[in-house]
Amino acid sequence: MRAGLALIAALALCATPVVAQSKSKLPPAVQILEMCELLASGDVLAMEAANSEGWDTYEDELASPHMRTINGAKQVAGLGYAEMYTLLETYPSGVLGYCRVDITDAEGDAQAVVQSVQNLDRYEGQGQQISEGSFASLIGAYDKNRLLLVEHSVDGFILQLTILPTDGVN
Repeated sequence: MRAGLALIAALALCATPVVAQSKSKLPPAVQILEMCELLASGDVLAMEAANSEGWDTYEDELASPHMRTINGAKQVAGLGYAEMYTLLETYPSGVLGYCRVDITDAEGDAQAVVQSVQNLDRYEGQGQQISEGSFASLIGAYDKNRLLLVEHSVDGFILQLTILPTDGVN
């Protein structure tokens, strides 16, 4: 009986890291984008999710009931120290969500970092590689209200996502 319980416990311990690491197998820029997508969507549990993914987040106190800001920071493996700013504005037609992540001393291969986001089926648009770095201007493939800029250059890494209010229309 004890051997059976020990085997079950050992298997549970072996399986847990695999589940916990599933997001970490994504390229770093895609991990950042997914967090921005969640935060800019206005999801009420987004800060909790960000904290569980290692972001140190806090919400600013604003006088307006129609605006909310969330800030955060995290060391992102393969890219560097990331600083995040999210703004949510509530309008009659819906919520405008904006999320920007800056990494001043970005690491990694600029082209590969930007390309990892361009490879996602949910975005389409133009990428450009010049001597200063790699740049992409994208729009949601299925949701045209999602606008995305991704840059990795001598100035660092920037990911900027805007989700426009939809009023139920895409």
